[in-house]
Amino acid sequence: MSTKQTNQDDEELSVTTASVSTKKVIYAEIDDEVTAIYDRFKNITGKQIYIVVPQRAILFQSIVNLKILKRKATDDGKTLFLITNDKNGIHLAQKIGIEVYNKAYEGKSALFAAESSDERLRITPLKASINSIEEEAPTRLVERKLSISEILSKVKHSKDLTFAKIKQTERKIFEKARSKFVIVSPNRHALIGLVSLSLIILMIIVYIALPGVTIYLTPTASVLEKSVNITLADSQKNRAELDTHPEHTIASYPISTKVQRTITHQATGKKFSEKGANARGKIMIINKATTARPLITQTRFQTSEGIVFRIKQDVNVPAANAQGPGKLEVNVEADQVDADGLVAGARGNIGPSKFFLPGLKEDSREEVYGESYADMSGGVTDYISYVSKEDLTAAQGRIKDVLLKEAVKDLKVAINQKADLAGIKGEFVLLEGDQAIKLGEVKSQDISGFENKEIGEFSISGEVDVKGVYYDRETMLEILKNELLLKKSPQKELVRINDGSTTYKIFEQDNGGGKIKVTANIKGIEQYEIDPEAESGARILEKIREHIVGLDIDEAKAYVQNLPEINKVEIESWPAWSPTIPTIADNIEFEITDAVNVE
Repeated sequence: MSTKQTNQDDEELSVTTASVSTKKVIYAEIDDEVTAIYDRFKNITGKQIYIVVPQRAILFQSIVNLKILKRKATDDGKTLFLITNDKNGIHLAQKIGIEVYNKAYEGKSALFAAESSDERLRITPLKASINSIEEEAPTRLVERKLSISEILSKVKHSKDLTFAKIKQTERKIFEKARSKFVIVSPNRHALIGLVSLSLIILMIIVYIALPGVTIYLTPTASVLEKSVNITLADSQKNRAELDTHPEHTIASYPISTKVQRTITHQATGKKFSEKGANARGKIMIINKATTARPLITQTRFQTSEGIVFRIKQDVNVPAANAQGPGKLEVNVEADQVDADGLVAGARGNIGPSKFFLPGLKEDSREEVYGESYADMSGGVTDYISYVSKEDLTAAQGRIKDVLLKEAVKDLKVAINQKADLAGIKGEFVLLEGDQAIKLGEVKSQDISGFENKEIGEFSISGEVDVKGVYYDRETMLEILKNELLLKKSPQKELVRINDGSTTYKIFEQDNGGGKIKVTANIKGIEQYEIDPEAESGARILEKIREHIVGLDIDEAKAYVQNLPEINKVEIESWPAWSPTIPTIADNIEFEITDAVNVE
């Protein structure tokens, strides 16, 4: 190599070394706050500060941290440079104008590349103790070089002299220590004072540094509801339109079946057998009115339990006079059934009772009533059931209701069978409602021949043709969920969508065009997003932490509870006797509980 080339290389090395010597490098830890990093370079005289930052460092959690650091450095007349491989950190730094170097070059200067062979220029986590790069200039030794034999001879001679000196020195030290060694007993009061002081200092440290709290937050939640108009279009009649995937339109499919059912109806007609009998007795009719009260045959007198007795002849109850109300004793006989239609029989054998006239208005029943002073007797419960005319009418109404109710069930069965045969995957749902399900004429069995038959029950059969439409439930839910998400507040998160809350109402039907328009409704639950990883959530937690530091626990709880984002707050402190929130913010931890999980 020529002398000229050598001089040129020396000049370049000199320039590089001089440039490097003016740069100051500090190493940030993953959990260093902005203030801690600033404290480490604020007193450095250099104007160019290089900060090596590891991935996922706290510094890169918010762009605000970098803005604060850059502003403080600018105020001190310094220029910041970052050295990191953290993608988020690179993005945030470039966003606010901080130049970034990494270890993979990527078009940047190789000044701080980890791959450099020059130990002065290497910056890696293993060199975290180095804060700057200093110049090192090689020097030439001026002493005479020694041969190997001279070195060995000199070492041997030195060992002999050193060993002798060590022995002599040990003897002197031992003699001197033996003459001066005295055992002194410690001062008891001083020892107790020292221990007490140590305990006090320890308690102060424990009280200040160790206490912590865990704050359990339940965000405020609310019900979110959305209604959407959806068109169900017949898959055959509207195939061309459905192929274009129109908004809020889903395919529907026709379904029909025949519903057949047989039911058993209980006969309610009752009549006494030869052994059955009604109870009989006497009652005193009392008239408190000033006029006489005529009563016709079969006038009813009823007890509070519903047992009905009737008089057997026309009577005229005297009016009340100066001596008291008018009175008339009459014979009565119980009805076969009570006021509820149940056979009375032996239940008519009652003791002395009071009777009212159910045919009178309530305000007149205190003027005319009856009382018995002896037992009613003779009632025997023994009857025969028979089919009454009312039973036939009721049975025909029941079979119709059963057919209509079972029509929905049979249509659902037919839908599942059709989907299985066609090999169609999906959850298909029948569109229900009076307008959606079409019923044919209900045909029931002729049961007129059962009238007055002495039987306890009889059967009746019927059938009806039904038609309906069905659709893919997941397709409709997808439309509703998307609309629900669009309605969600920006600062909240959707934590639950209640699929079971889906309802709909038919508001237009075009049978010719094969279209049914419904208004579908769905509900969900949204709550304030308090996720520490999210920017909005971290902002809320930092706001809470700043306001409650050092406060009494009850005061802190009241403050947090009054925040609109918080529905419920619980605070657990350690140690349990600690009455206040720690003064060290890092000792405050948060745990977020979803409102739906609390419910």
